[in-house]
Amino acid sequence: MGIAGLDMSVTNERKIWEAAILLVSRHGDQATDIAEREATRHHRRHDELTSTVWCWISRATAELLREEPDIGEHFH
Repeated sequence: MGIAGLDMSVTNERKIWEAAILLVSRHGDQATDIAEREATRHHRRHDELTSTVWCWISRATAELLREEPDIGEHFH
């Protein structure tokens, strides 16, 4: 069972970020864990493409939830 309302035909970077924003807005600090669980679930089902997409979403959610920039990283 996937996340309701999340289009699994995510294929480009913009859609990855849109999915991550949606996940964070719905689940807050749990978004990264949820995305990681989805990636694992699809990997176990041998659906590597969907698993990879969820890995990308997981990384994007972690980036959105990060409180401080990395050393040398600029922010506005």
